[in-house]
Amino acid sequence: MYKILYNLILIILFLILARTSKTAAAVPHKISKEIIILSFIIILYAVQGMPTLDFNAYYVRFYPAEKMLIFGRYLASLGLRIIMLVAGIGIIFRKEIFRRIIIGSACFNLATIFWKHPPAAVKRFILLKINEGVLPLELLPRINQLTRMYVTVYALLDIIVALFLIYLLTRLRIREQFR
Repeated sequence: MYKILYNLILIILFLILARTSKTAAAVPHKISKEIIILSFIIILYAVQGMPTLDFNAYYVRFYPAEKMLIFGRYLASLGLRIIMLVAGIGIIFRKEIFRRIIIGSACFNLATIFWKHPPAAVKRFILLKINEGVLPLELLPRINQLTRMYVTVYALLDIIVALFLIYLLTRLRIREQFR
């Protein structure tokens, strides 16, 4: 539940950022508040989604899949988060390469959206939470519906975040600051 709230906060920050009309583009040596806020959001997004260095903890979450597939997903997730973290810091220095890396990462995220939240792993996670008593036992008959809803909500949130990153970093006022 906290992850949904976290993503909604990110979306609200993106909306506020998208509505900002005044930037420091007229002053070439001053960084705009848009870039600072965007950098903060990207760093927060990267750190929040960073998998732990313990592969076994990650493996348990996606266990129905083959071990090599989970390992590939683990490496891709870890690599993408590290790249986003470095690029989030890099855009503060207004380097074009970091802006392009973030746009490329957002495109990669869109292209692999259905790989991020596999329904079998989500269903297993929900069953685990029911067994632990975190979720009520009454949800068991609706497990398939709950799984579809979870996967849909997280896919939509990831799509919105990626599209906002692409939109904001391709705006003329932002692009001008990277030249």
